[in-house]
Amino acid sequence: MRRQTNNIIIMEQNKVKGLAKSIVLPNGAELTYCERGEQNKDIIITTAFYFHTFMPVIEGLAKRYHVYGIVMRFDGITDQKNADGSTHWGKQWGKDVYDFCQQMGITRYIHVGKCHGTIPGWYMVKNHPEMLDCFASFYLAPHIYKEHGDRWTSLMACGDLKKLMANALRDPLGGLQKKMEELNSLGGSATSPEITMYGGYSELLWDSTDDLKQTLHNMTVPVGYCFGSTDPLFLDHYRSNMYAVLNTKGATTTFLQGECHLMELDSPERVVSGVLSFIDEVHKGFVAKILQEPFRPTETE
Repeated sequence: MRRQTNNIIIMEQNKVKGLAKSIVLPNGAELTYCERGEQNKDIIITTAFYFHTFMPVIEGLAKRYHVYGIVMRFDGITDQKNADGSTHWGKQWGKDVYDFCQQMGITRYIHVGKCHGTIPGWYMVKNHPEMLDCFASFYLAPHIYKEHGDRWTSLMACGDLKKLMANALRDPLGGLQKKMEELNSLGGSATSPEITMYGGYSELLWDSTDDLKQTLHNMTVPVGYCFGSTDPLFLDHYRSNMYAVLNTKGATTTFLQGECHLMELDSPERVVSGVLSFIDEVHKGFVAKILQEPFRPTETE
């Protein structure tokens, strides 16, 4: 969707609640983004398919950081291809962030990702770790194993978005209406096939499970995981999540009892607090020593 704003055409402004901006990358692709906390020096980049109900988190982080929220697009010019010529959207979302940083002169930043928004962060871990100060990977880790359960996929298969979102909330009465208003404003973008194919599977960035394990075992970037105990995605991928928790070198992990997948609706202040606590721990140097020590994998078989 294009909208004229102050003589600047912004391609997907409907995906941002509030002021949106636009940038054309060197390859000709256009990215929509929002920017908050410009008065702050240190940079956070967060990525998502859209920024409506997640905006309170961005605004909370912007009290301390200069925050860019980059919309993960589904169309336009692409250069990350599968063997059959189709676009590998997982890699493309990550490459878009890298190209954004290059164009904006950003040489180092903190990546904050929630669910699908973790995929560009993992792309940067794999391909440009020197640019990451640290990485908050919330509610999702790369999957070493096949699904442990099918709570989420079965809800998706039923085709009832309202039911799916209700099961992703701790407090459906408090947040469901806001979530449905967000999805309705997006139209077909809320159910794009790229979401199903790539949105929850950061492991697709690696050529093999062994390569993924080597990345986790040899991390140089501090990673902070956060999971809600009632999140169906956490439970469906329980075995993979626990492998990541125990075998991502230097990782910090928080489990939040009673929280679910749409935590930014149920408790945005808690999400902000979790991100900031992780960053503060990293900056106090607690993780740096661990990253320099030999790694001993923990078996979860």
